[in-house]
Amino acid sequence: MTDLLIHDAIVVTVDHENRILENGSVRVTDGTILSVEPTEPADRRSTAERVIDASGKVVIPGLIDAHRHTDFTLVQGLFSELPGDELLKEAFALYHTAESTLGDDFFEAAWRLACLRQLTHGVTTVNAMDFTPELGAEAIGETGLRGVIGPELADFLTPASAAEQLVDARRFIETYHDTFEGRVTASIAPGGEAGCSRTLWEGVAELRADYPGLRLHTHLYDSAAADTMAAGSGTDDPLDLLDRYGLLDERTLLTHLLHASRDDAQRIADAGAHVLHCPTVYSYFQAGTQTWFPLPALQEFGANVVIGLDDPFWFDSWDLIQESKHARLLANFEYGAQQWLSYDLLKMLTINAARALGLGGKIGSLEQGKRADLVVIDVNTPRHQPYSNIPSVLMNTVTAGDVETVVVEGDILMEDRSIKSMDVETVQTAAIRERKRFQRCTGWETSLAGSTPPDRSILRRVSGRLLLRAIKQYGRGVVNQYL
Repeated sequence: MTDLLIHDAIVVTVDHENRILENGSVRVTDGTILSVEPTEPADRRSTAERVIDASGKVVIPGLIDAHRHTDFTLVQGLFSELPGDELLKEAFALYHTAESTLGDDFFEAAWRLACLRQLTHGVTTVNAMDFTPELGAEAIGETGLRGVIGPELADFLTPASAAEQLVDARRFIETYHDTFEGRVTASIAPGGEAGCSRTLWEGVAELRADYPGLRLHTHLYDSAAADTMAAGSGTDDPLDLLDRYGLLDERTLLTHLLHASRDDAQRIADAGAHVLHCPTVYSYFQAGTQTWFPLPALQEFGANVVIGLDDPFWFDSWDLIQESKHARLLANFEYGAQQWLSYDLLKMLTINAARALGLGGKIGSLEQGKRADLVVIDVNTPRHQPYSNIPSVLMNTVTAGDVETVVVEGDILMEDRSIKSMDVETVQTAAIRERKRFQRCTGWETSLAGSTPPDRSILRRVSGRLLLRAIKQYGRGVVNQYL
């Protein structure tokens, strides 16, 4: 018997035929899509366990946030007006001290609030890189969402040694990979050439060899300073660093890639690696003086580019659809119109992101045999009607406020904008309580008009041991580059 039937919807399948059904039905049993076909009169009289009349609404695959840091969800608004350099320093200080100062209650509240926001924004899958991955796995699993989670490995950012972090990462993989009915999986997530020592990279290579089925999720900053840090590990640049340790292939996810050259783009595409593009964070704080994000070269060489929202430190947004719109506008501004078509953007948020995460055979499109991760969007409003070109409506005018119903693995997590899988009041109460405690513990001052960082010197708020690690790496890089 059909568990869930959605009928009379505009169904944007994102399947290999790019089908759009004007009046379509999606049938689901045991979390799996049975069929996606034109609606028949009998569908409106169905005896399925749960029937949704989606007249005037659009059904699309669940959205996938391809790059997210979640630990500090509760700092929203604190950093929004800081200059970029000051923001980086304050973020650095939090990374150094927050876990020991704030404890699990703070981060658990952050993860629960993040799940609530993702759910209400139509994000059914998140690819996260965080310092408290166990709390994230539990939150995502219990909420009913889907997540790929990697402990962020960075011995220049957190006090634990490379060896300790690698042991913790292995423990996380063994404990949480393929849990919560397969909705939670693990990744290997080194922070990048600017945050990791040679010892850590060597350990990451061993992890990759021991767990060949996992994605490697990292940052690639491709700047002069990043080249110097990579040189500290005995390589020419960040891509060479990955190559040296056998880490650049079709299982590799590279975040940012802001100033990569044409040759870099070809190396990435030839390796089959995926690019996780987060446009707003850099445009918010100025992208720099170099050419901005090599989209034409990546497209020319056939690299898979998908979209992520990055860190709530930066600009306080959870709307993935608006992020993709921003990606298009920035690309058009830099390179000329029509860099991405609307359907291309939708694929970046769904099937292409699923392929990047190694989940393309499971989610990312609405077709028979795939897991039933989907979103129902209300477009029967004056903001959208009348319309043609549904992909354009979805990518240009729809916002998270139009998301009405969210389904993961056939389970309805939100219906008619009512959350079913979480106690919203409990989540919000914990978030408010922990935000206030954060301010007391860290010295941040806030008001409705803005926020002020602690007045203590950053050198008094970070570990000298960590600074020495980073300085030594940079010094070795300078020697290797110039002497």
